[in-house]
Amino acid sequence: MSNAVPPPVTAERQPPPLLRLAGGLWLASLAAGVAALVIAFLDRETFLTNLQDTALSLESGVATEDAEMVATIAFWGSLGALAVVLLVTGLLGRTLLRGRGWARWVLLAVLVLDAGAVLLVQAFLGTDAAGFQPVPHLAMAHLVLAAVALVVALLPQVSRWLRGADPRR
Repeated sequence: MSNAVPPPVTAERQPPPLLRLAGGLWLASLAAGVAALVIAFLDRETFLTNLQDTALSLESGVATEDAEMVATIAFWGSLGALAVVLLVTGLLGRTLLRGRGWARWVLLAVLVLDAGAVLLVQAFLGTDAAGFQPVPHLAMAHLVLAAVALVVALLPQVSRWLRGADPRR
């Protein structure tokens, strides 16, 4: 009771080149964001001192402990926001590459949150000094790469592939 012809093997559908390009851009975006986080963490004493000095200069009657607390909240809050956005973007980018089209629209909303996190990093960890500032510039590069990746993922060729993707995956 056997059949001499084996059942057909369904080949795994490969994403189109544009979607792979978007995935690469998201990966580069995540790398830039993680690099910003690592550099900020390694240089945290400098950032915390600058933030504390800024808090003390804004209000002369503030106690040093209060300025230190404000600096700590500003520093870790901005890095935490960026870290959460990076994590969510990584998970959604992976989901999109597996053929789930709804992830593009969630990534659009996450991009708005990402812009807010990058603005926090720019405001709290950037200075008025001229020259290259790695943390704010890497955070901005992360945002730009994520935006370009999302635009590429919204192109018609990607949309056609996502419509034909197997919904059971």
